[in-house]
Amino acid sequence: MKTNVPERITELLLHAGSITSEDKELYEYGVRQGIILIINLVTVIVIGLLIGMVWQSLVFLLAYNPIRSYAGGYHASTQLSCYLLSIPIITIILLGIKIIPWNEYICAVVLLFAGMVLFKLAPVEDLNKSLRQNEIVVYRKKSLIIAAVLTCISILLLLAGLTQISASITMALLMTAVMLILGVFKNNRVKVKEKKVCSRYADTKSGR
Repeated sequence: MKTNVPERITELLLHAGSITSEDKELYEYGVRQGIILIINLVTVIVIGLLIGMVWQSLVFLLAYNPIRSYAGGYHASTQLSCYLLSIPIITIILLGIKIIPWNEYICAVVLLFAGMVLFKLAPVEDLNKSLRQNEIVVYRKKSLIIAAVLTCISILLLLAGLTQISASITMALLMTAVMLILGVFKNNRVKVKEKKVCSRYADTKSGR
């Protein structure tokens, strides 16, 4: 039977006695997520090399990943779709960091917009992985704290003349805000479709 790489690695760990059969699924998930993280990191570095913005891409990731993990937002339907979508997005972001004439005014407008969106929407859950009420409270608090810290760091870096680093962090916040908005649109569209299906089912049962 054909198995994928995470399954093979987990099977090797199981046979070596490093893990138990009860923990197999948990470790397989961890291995899969680790592989995805490595692939994404390598992809970002390669794109950064091609554009000549390696360290900017790394700063962006360092700022983006923590807040995105708590704020949530749009997620593609499959891992492959997510990966393919991330390539043009990262490219556009790095070009934006490079081309936009970042100054106090532009930075302030972007940070204000991102902050307002995050305060209004975060966290935006994936309908396939709903959050419990206590998780929503925790995720919101952490996402807003991270956003506030990143905003302060971005402003201080800009005032210190480290424009590219500031822009990388600012773009991370902007991208998070955009993903939140897209996530809300996606969730609303799914809910509308579900209501239509339920309505048709109800009409069918009632004989209309």
